[in-house]
This record gives sequence, structure tokens and C-alpha cells, in this order.
Amino acid sequence: MKILSFLILITLICNHCFAQSRREIDTLKYELINAQQDTNRVLLYAELSSVYRSINSDTAIIYGEKGLELAKKINFLRGEAKALNELGFMLRILGDIPKSLEYQYKGLQIAEKNNYHIEKISCLRGVGIVYMNELDDYPKAIYYFLRQLQEVNLNPKEPFFSVTTLCLNLGIAYQRNKQLDSALFYQQKALDKSLKTTIEQVVLYYYGDLQFQLGNQSLAFECLRKSLFLIQNDKENSREKAEACTIIARLFKETNQTDSCIYYAKLGLNTALTIDYKRKVFECANLLAKIYEPNDVKQAYYYLNIAKSVNDELFGSKKIQELQKTITEEQEHQRKIEADNVAHQNQLKQYALLTGLVVFLFISFIFYRNNKKQKEANTLLLQQKEEIQSTLSQLKSTQAQLIQSEKLASLGELTAGIAHEIQNPLNFVNNFSELSVDLVKDLKEEMEKPTIDKEYIEELFTDLSQNQEKINHHGKRASSIVKGMLEHSRASTGVKELTDINKLADEYLRLSYHGLRAKDKDFNADFKIDFDESLPKIEVIPQDIGRVLLNLINNAFYAVNQRTQLSKSSKLLESYSPSVSVTTQCLDNQIIVKVKDNGIGMSEATKAKIFQPFFSTKPTGQGTGLGLSLAYDIVTKGHGGTLEALSTEGVGSEFIITLPFKTNG
Repeated sequence: MKILSFLILITLICNHCFAQSRREIDTLKYELINAQQDTNRVLLYAELSSVYRSINSDTAIIYGEKGLELAKKINFLRGEAKALNELGFMLRILGDIPKSLEYQYKGLQIAEKNNYHIEKISCLRGVGIVYMNELDDYPKAIYYFLRQLQEVNLNPKEPFFSVTTLCLNLGIAYQRNKQLDSALFYQQKALDKSLKTTIEQVVLYYYGDLQFQLGNQSLAFECLRKSLFLIQNDKENSREKAEACTIIARLFKETNQTDSCIYYAKLGLNTALTIDYKRKVFECANLLAKIYEPNDVKQAYYYLNIAKSVNDELFGSKKIQELQKTITEEQEHQRKIEADNVAHQNQLKQYALLTGLVVFLFISFIFYRNNKKQKEANTLLLQQKEEIQSTLSQLKSTQAQLIQSEKLASLGELTAGIAHEIQNPLNFVNNFSELSVDLVKDLKEEMEKPTIDKEYIEELFTDLSQNQEKINHHGKRASSIVKGMLEHSRASTGVKELTDINKLADEYLRLSYHGLRAKDKDFNADFKIDFDESLPKIEVIPQDIGRVLLNLINNAFYAVNQRTQLSKSSKLLESYSPSVSVTTQCLDNQIIVKVKDNGIGMSEATKAKIFQPFFSTKPTGQGTGLGLSLAYDIVTKGHGGTLEALSTEGVGSEFIITLPFKTNG
């Protein structure tokens, strides 16, 4: 009976709150219709998106997108930042974390570039909440909240709501990062500021959660129940109600009060479903599945399916890739900002340094000379150290035989490609040799004439000289290809050499392709390179890294060829264009080499075993099962790097080699 009365009271209050929200929406729509300027319309669209956030997610998205579209059209940057911020909040609730983070970062970039104080604070808050609530990266969340605090401190007149929610968010982030003293400091500050305000209920349920963690259970439940009651008077009650119910249900579970846990978990789940609040749907469904598991398997399975479905939407492989891309782009943006700031500061300092330029250059020359000598000494010391290590390190006989077996297998795959590559310079040598013979005949005939044409003779000598130079050039090219083949077939010396990774990757890509073409004339695939031209030469064992590249590239061509055969056999209507790409990049004292294909891909089970010795997906007789295992050892143990695989079955695979190097100086 008490529960029924409580639910009736909640329903009456919710209806009253919805009516209040309805009046606010009607007022905003009236202002939108009568707005004279497009800039005002953009801001009203953003406000409508914010109001609808807890009422109707689709409508909130529509108004946010209208505001963003109009802001871009009229080049209203402040409005664009505000619309991006509102859309970012809404997309987070709907579970599109990569897009949410992307929009918040874009809004933050606009606000920082144009010094929009309010929008900068909002976007910093939005980014911090994504890292805290969705990605569970609490140190990063604290970093963005502290940046927001710095921005707030610049303006003592900052709205009370912004300061209170900032203290609350910092308290939550510190709590989840197990820094309870800092968490209590900021949450107490937020509670003091929020008393008898519209956000008191929000602060209360997080404060109750913290008190529970500190061991004050009675105070914790008192705060949470009061919070749930106050939430009904908030126009955004649905989202806050889902948050509060989730926390209360979790605490009831931890105190073994199963019935109360189920009641509040279901209430939170149903509330979250009404506004499509995916994170809370997942948490409540997962909690219910765990509660029901010991006694009611059917109910547990039902809620587990709900949780799994939402989890796939939130953190599927595609979402993770998009998220990584967004985070990487923001990191690049931050690095560019830092570089620009450094460049600006250097430019300002140049005027002060002009008077001491001569002294500076003299000192620089001394330092340069000393540094060069030190580098030479370090290089000599490093070479001596490598020689000692090379002398002391010996492979066991069985391991050496396995490596030799794999080396010979890769050499066989290289042979056809080398034959194709060496044919071009040999053709040039033959052609220019024949031309030189003809030129000598012409020269002899001219010399036998009574009257000698000196200009013609000089011209013949010039052509003959140029031919000899070209013969020499292409002869050296053929010699380098043969030398590369011999180096590949020769046992590794273990000595690292300064190596151009771009050149190495390009050579093995072409040799692999032509080798496969020679074995199978019907084989065809597009291959692309995207090399970082600023890539420095680094010290590696070229024979070993060459084998790694050859193995990965051969596997990539094999995968696209397999998919081509499957496409032909299944007679698919859609066209398939096999493609293999090799890219290089220099990032943070690391060279990154990526070998990517759009072949058959790998299942999770296969991907978990690909680096194991003797494991192969190829038919018997077509693979040794050692290629990727040895490649992994060469990169990780031999060069202190990493080798990882990303793959989606039916879509393709990507192998990423990371090779660290030390900068000079």
C-alpha cells in the first residue's frame, strides 16, 4: 500500500513537472517564431535541444542539428560551439560515445580559438563527463574538470549552477579514482552550494553514494531517498531519476537487500528506457541479471540480453575505432596548439635575442662541436656494446633450424619477385649495350672517311659515354637487388644498422606482389603506399625487419586473394576490389608501420592464436606456422617494439609494427 501511494505521488508530481517543461518549451518556440536575427534562432534551437534532452531524445537531436546547420550557414561560431556542446551531451545519453566526444572536442576547439568563455566551460565539462561516465578514464576526467575550474576562476561572477556542478563532477571523479579525501572535499562543497536549489537532488544521490563507500550506510540511504523524492520536482527528472535509482539499487545489492534492489533497478531501467539513456539501461539490466542469476535463470537471461545488446551499441568494434580516431585527432590538435604556442613565444623572444646573436652563434658552434664529438664517442661505445652482445648471444640449435626453415620459405616466395625486379635493369643493360655497339660501328665508319666530321664524332662519343653511364647505373641496380636477396637468405648477424624503413617497406611490397603474380598469373590486387617522408633512419637489423615485412605483406596478399576466390565462387553481385596498403608514421620517438588489407579477416578465436608457433590458417603444405611467431619475436624481443593485429571477419585485417628509437642529442 505504501509503495502504491508513493507511485501515485510520483505520477502526480511528474505530470506537474512535465506541464512546467511544456510551458517553457512553448515560450521558447514562440520566441523562435518571432526571432528577427538568425543568431538568436541558433541560440533558441540550442536551448530547445537542452530542454528536450530529458523529454524526447529524437526532438532534442533535431533541434540541435538545426541549430548547428544554421550556425554553420551564417558562420556564427559561438552558436556552432553551443550547438555542438548540446548535441554532444545528447549523443552521450543515446550511447554514441565517439560522436559525442568528437562534437565536444570540436566545440572546445572553436571556443578556445575564439576565447568564448561560457562555451569553453561547457565543452570542457562535456569532455570530462564522457571520460568519467562512459570511458572510465578518471585521471583524464579530472584533468578536464581542473581545466574547467581554472576557466571558472577567471570569472568570479560565474553562474552558481556551473560552479556547483563542477565541484560535484570533481568529487565524483576523485571518488571513482579512489581519492576519497579529495572527493569528500568537493562533494561537501557542492552540497553546501546546492541546498534548497533545483540541483540539490543530484548532489544528494552522489553524496549518498560517497557516504556509503566511507562506511556511513544510514546517512547514505537517507540522502538517496531524499534525492529520489526531490527529483520528481525537476523538469529533467527522468535522467536524474534513472541515475538515482541505479545507485540506490547497487547499494541495496551490496547490503543484500534483494527485493529493494530489484524494485529500484527495474524502476531505473524503465525510466532509462523512456529517454533511451543507454548507459543506465546497461547498468540496471546488468544488475538485474546478476540478482536473478542464482534463483531465476530465465529472468537473468532476459536482462543479460538487454545489457549485451546495449553494450554492443556502446562499445562495439566500430565504435571503439571511431573513438580511437577522435581521441587521436584531439591529441594531434593539442600537439599542434602547443607547437604553435612555442613558435609564437620563440618569435617574441627573437627581438630580445638579436643583440646577443653573435655570442649565441659562437656558443652554439662550441656546443655543436662538443656534441658531435660526444655523439661519435657514444656511437663507438654503442657499436662496441653491440659487438659484445652479439658475441655473447647465441641461439639454440633447434631455434636456429626453425628460423632457417622459415627464412628459406620466405626466400622461395621472394625468388619470383626478384626475377621480375631484376629483369628491368638487365633489359636496360642489354638495350644500351646494343646501342653502344652500333655507335662504335658508326664511329669506326666515320673515322675511315677521308674527311672527318669532328662534331659528329663528338656527338657519337657523348652518346657512347651516356650509354656507358646508364649501363653502369642499371648494372648497380641489378647488383643491389641480388645483394638484397643474398642478405635476406644470409643468416642474420644480429648487428643493427641505420636503415630507411620507407625504402625497405617499398622494396618488399613490390617483390612480394611480383612474386605472387609470377606464381599465379590470374592474381591481381591494388597495392598502395603512404609513407611519412620525414621518417628518420633508425638502427634495426635490416634482414630481420625485412622478413617481418615480407611475411606480413605476403599474408595480406594471401588474404585478399582468398576473398577474391570466395567472391568468384559465391557469384556475389557486388564488386570486390582487393587492396593492400603499407603506411609509415613517426610519432613520439616511435616508427609505426601498418600493413592493411581488405581480405577475409579473422575471427576473435583465430586472432588470439596467430602469434603462437606452428599455428597456421593456411592449408597443409602452404604455411610453416612460424612466420608470425618469428615476426613477433623479432619485433618485440629483438627490437623492443610491439606487433599487434586488428581484424574484423569478412572486412579485413591490419598489422601494426611499432619500433622505438632514440633521438640524437
